[in-house]
Amino acid sequence: MGALVGREAALGSAERFLDVLRHRSAALAIEGEAGIGKTALWLETVAAAEARDYRVLQARPTESEARLAYSGISDLVGGSFDEVRASLPAPQERALAAALLLADATPSAELRATATAFVSSLHQLACRQPVLVAIDDAQWLDPSSEKVLAFAARRLPSSVGLLIAWRSEQDVAPPSLVRGQPEDILERIVLEPLSLAALHHLVADRLGISLPRPTLTRLAASSGGNPLFALEIGRSLDARAGERLLDDALPVPPTLQEMVAARVQALSQPARDAILVAAALSRPTRTAVTEALPAEADGDAALAEAEEAGVIVSDRGRIQFTHPLLSSAVYGLASSATRRQLHRQLAEQVGDVEERARHLAMSTDEPDESTAAELEAAAQLAALRGAQDAAADLFEASWRLTPQGLVDEGARRMLGQSAALNAMGDFAEARSLAERALVATHAPSLRTSALLLLGSIAWFNGDARGATGLAEEALATIAQDPRSQGPIHAQLVRFGFSVDLESALAHADAAVALLSEEREPGLLAHVLVDRFFGSALLGRNASPQLLERGLALEATSLSALAGVPQPMPLLWFHCTDDFEAASARYAMEEQWYRERGEEIWVADRLSHLALVELRAGDWESAERHAEESCAALDRLEVSGPRAMAFEKRSLVDAHRGRIERGRSTLLPLIEKFEAADQGWWAALSLSTLGFLEFAAGDGRAAHDALRRMREHANAVGAKDILFDRSEPFHIEALVALGELDRAEETLQSLEARGRTLPRLWIAATLPRARALVLAAKGDVNAALAAIDDVDGEAASRLPFEFAWTLLVKGQIHRRAKQKRAAADALGQALERFERLGAPMFAERARGELERVGLRRSQAELTPSEHRIAMLAAAGRTNREVAQAAFVSQKTVEANLARVYRKLGIHSRAELGAWMADQRDEPAQT
Repeated sequence: MGALVGREAALGSAERFLDVLRHRSAALAIEGEAGIGKTALWLETVAAAEARDYRVLQARPTESEARLAYSGISDLVGGSFDEVRASLPAPQERALAAALLLADATPSAELRATATAFVSSLHQLACRQPVLVAIDDAQWLDPSSEKVLAFAARRLPSSVGLLIAWRSEQDVAPPSLVRGQPEDILERIVLEPLSLAALHHLVADRLGISLPRPTLTRLAASSGGNPLFALEIGRSLDARAGERLLDDALPVPPTLQEMVAARVQALSQPARDAILVAAALSRPTRTAVTEALPAEADGDAALAEAEEAGVIVSDRGRIQFTHPLLSSAVYGLASSATRRQLHRQLAEQVGDVEERARHLAMSTDEPDESTAAELEAAAQLAALRGAQDAAADLFEASWRLTPQGLVDEGARRMLGQSAALNAMGDFAEARSLAERALVATHAPSLRTSALLLLGSIAWFNGDARGATGLAEEALATIAQDPRSQGPIHAQLVRFGFSVDLESALAHADAAVALLSEEREPGLLAHVLVDRFFGSALLGRNASPQLLERGLALEATSLSALAGVPQPMPLLWFHCTDDFEAASARYAMEEQWYRERGEEIWVADRLSHLALVELRAGDWESAERHAEESCAALDRLEVSGPRAMAFEKRSLVDAHRGRIERGRSTLLPLIEKFEAADQGWWAALSLSTLGFLEFAAGDGRAAHDALRRMREHANAVGAKDILFDRSEPFHIEALVALGELDRAEETLQSLEARGRTLPRLWIAATLPRARALVLAAKGDVNAALAAIDDVDGEAASRLPFEFAWTLLVKGQIHRRAKQKRAAADALGQALERFERLGAPMFAERARGELERVGLRRSQAELTPSEHRIAMLAAAGRTNREVAQAAFVSQKTVEANLARVYRKLGIHSRAELGAWMADQRDEPAQT
């Protein structure tokens, strides 16, 4: 590298950028004003990468390509797709093939799957050699390609570099693929004006002229150090060299656009005609340009003239303007009538459906049904390919060109734009268009589509009741068409979970009767599983056959690429403590969503796995999964029900003793859910808040949270909030508050839940709950008998609940003045809490153990301290002690510190001697 004049520092940065690609990912952004030399530096960097034998994938979009879906991605990986397609997961292969127009987009492709496939392709290519993804004039990237690249920019595989050049202007934000890059990966080069010396060398090298210093100084002042300005002025000076006096004003047009236009106008008319065709085409080639010119025109000579003048370059048959401003100037100099006629001609020539439609749209500004219909077809194809930005533009052009009398056609096209905007997240504009279409049309099918679209928008923005009302209105609109009602009933099932469970089940029954296993296996699978889950929420016996049939149909639809995983099975397996089934289900869903780039759902499902690990006793994994889930969702800025991962993290926090973070997370969530009338999500969050307040020792706050939880649950008809496990600790809080009647009512509720739907966690906690009530009534012996009913082997599958039961058992033994039994139970509870990493409950057990008042010859060492002391005294390292005791190294260190303090010793040697002295000494009582 080094051919550029005055850009030594920038070239050095480019060299370093390319060097690091051999062992990691990196990104380099080149930015500056028009004409400052961005493309020159970009080209130099690309050439240097090719000289290093890097794989270079490049795109140089133009203004005319800016709305053509996936044109940038096609330039980048279209030529290498066949190399990698066999290694891509099937959903990614299909999505990227559809984006590249190498396969039909059926079923509908998602942009996220395309983006994930793009990243996977980069990874495969980088396994062979470093890869440079190089994009010039990134401001002209089509929206679909820019979104794919923004997704990839945050996930660059190792040995993949991203080189971006873009025109920066005042008050214009950088492209999203620049904004999405981590700061430690991205370096930005802002090109400054050239110095006087650099301008001298530039003019001499490019134009072969040497200007006297006074003229050069005036050139620098007039051009502002901009290389393109300087060269254009230099060309004018050279052309008029014999006409000027020394003090003549330099031939500087008032704007760069005018300067560029003058350059174009200097060409002959045939050359201008040829480059106008090139400017109008999305991807101009020599063949396409010459075919569009009149038969008598010498297209090759015209293009050669333009190339000789430095206006265009031709590379392997493809034509590019030497600067984007030249393309803009060429197009802008043509009259509107000339442009319309040219686009009409090009529409007959191009083969791409979307490009043809765009040429047709630019060929007229008068309503025309045939043009509108072609635009609609192109829009539908773009939507199927996941290019919703392009679809929205095409649908808009389609309905605007629809003749006034074709009301239903216009409404249908308006709804198409609304659906595309909704998919893009522009809910306000999507709602406005759907409402306009609803008012405009009387066709039942179109009114139904508008109502359902409005219902979907309402649902995802938190208005469950509004969504339900709109879907019910849609159902009434097609009352005479039962076959079309099945999908609407299915939608009302999901809406009803947040509004009215009884109504949801009624809609489920109607949907099951109307949906077909052959036509709609995926939708029917969802309804069956929802029906099963809803019955359980209503406190009824749920039929396992419904779940089994639903899962079988789901498998059929997924294998046929006609459905998505149903969320309820993973929730069901978690609620019933079927850890193995939950883990297997999570693995399936995680792979399904990850292959399609559905990061929100990948993160959401990870939060559910965190709860499974929490219940199973692997709290370190639970904590890691919860933190990863929330970090991903926080980065994606989700809200509403999808933010429930933060509620799950708060539950982990409550167990871990991080009360303040858990509370500060939950309270705003609950406030938002209640304000949006999302009672179901508020209820789940209040259940977690109740446990958190109980863990913090505030029984009154716990009771208040659980009271509000039940109010929300009752409002939707839920008798058994399957996710809620509040009765055991609620009973304990009520006993402590002296509210025995309420404690007994809560116990009866727990017993009823266990009878209707037996679950491991209820079997493990019910003996404890009964014992607490019996002890509070003064029957300590009956309480001990009740707590002894716990199945230790089964309960040990829920380590935290078992430790808690041992804590309560120790408390009751202490009340019965059975010190040894109390100490044994409390010691076991303490050891288990410490092993889990439950500091607040461990401290509670430690306090209860101290209240027992049992003297030990081991200088008041707790059972866990004594065990760790014995292992350490035997010569094991802290790591080995941690592995043997199933605790963390930090727990070992903390226990040994307490042991040393209690025994008044300072080393392991002293500990070994003390243990030897005490080995045979009997305990004192």
